Amino acid sequence: MTRMRTAAALGATALLGVAVLAGCSSSSDSGDAAGEASASAEAGGSTEMLPPVIITEDQTSATCKVGDFLDIIVPEDILAGTTVDSSDPALVEVTQAKEEGGAIFNPGGKCLAAGEATLTLTDPQGATRDIALTITE
Repeated sequence: MTRMRTAAALGATALLGVAVLAGCSSSSDSGDAAGEASASAEAGGSTEMLPPVIITEDQTSATCKVGDFLDIIVPEDILAGTTVDSSDPALVEVTQAKEEGGAIFNPGGKCLAAGEATLTLTDPQGATRDIALTITE
């Protein structure tokens, strides 16, 4: 009886070892699935967030792609009260500067469609700055 238990224990240990090794190995099927997932992500199904297009204080023009977000740098001392407008809201959806949860956010926007638009920043004193924006596919 003891021999039978020992043999059963050894057999169970061997099967467990095989199962663990099989779980750690990669098969060609899972590689194909990973390749398909990668191809799907490249085809536009990706949820990866790209960094915004940064527009510095001295820039008068910028280029972006459809779907890009814009971050317009404004000096902190005039950030409150600075507004941004788009010459074509169908091409660029703008977001105003704001303070939220103790953080200060620059004005910006999202590029919606290909074309050309002008963003106009107006500071609290009424001074304006135009940024010519070219949006590509």
